[in-house]
Amino acid sequence: MDMDHEHAFSDSDVRLLQTLANSMSVALENARLFNETQRLFKESEQRAAELAIINSVQQALAAELNMQGIYDAVGDKIREIFHHADVNIRIYDPQTNLIHYPYAYRKGQRFTIASSLLPDAGFGPHVLRTRETLVINENMQQESEKYGSYMLVPGAELEKSAVYVPLVAGDQARGLIKLHDVEREHAFSDSDVRLLQTVANSMSVALENARLFDETQRRARETAALAEVGRDISSTLDLATVMDRIARHAKD
Repeated sequence: MDMDHEHAFSDSDVRLLQTLANSMSVALENARLFNETQRLFKESEQRAAELAIINSVQQALAAELNMQGIYDAVGDKIREIFHHADVNIRIYDPQTNLIHYPYAYRKGQRFTIASSLLPDAGFGPHVLRTRETLVINENMQQESEKYGSYMLVPGAELEKSAVYVPLVAGDQARGLIKLHDVEREHAFSDSDVRLLQTVANSMSVALENARLFDETQRRARETAALAEVGRDISSTLDLATVMDRIARHAKD
């Protein structure tokens, strides 16, 4: 811009400026496309890595048909994925209103948490009621007060970040997976949460399959026992013998 002279710019000056502007536009577009390509490439790499992780989880679960084996397989895999992060798995029994803790790690050490009644308030009860994932990446003290949450382990260090993902079967939350970090806020990204949700879904299916397997086995044992009772009863007409055999089977 020239404030001292009229007609300071010739047609060639204008053409040159237009050419420079066009070149700059092309360069900016190329830079945008390059950045977009890099972003998509990283996303593809990340999704491929997530898929590989999910496949490894599925393989671990395929080898397990008992409940504790499933808890251990998933818990160990989560710790491996998230570089030995603290994790616990909670299972809710609606018949007794008890929360059980079949898998719990904190600061690299596995420990036991006694079963307890489901509290009326807190992060965990909120997730079980809503069946929705809860992510707390900052202001843990304020969020704890807001939800009425408290430390399960008295004297333990307050976490800086935490993710709670429900284990849903049908329309009920059967439990949850909790992943937490005691050192950093914003420790868990959107992709971390998405991955944990996928793992939780796989675990829910495995637990339901294990439950159905146990139920099938139990019914098979009951059917076999009833058949044996029937054979014993039909082999005699003596009432005392019949009653004795029924009592013996009842004890078994």
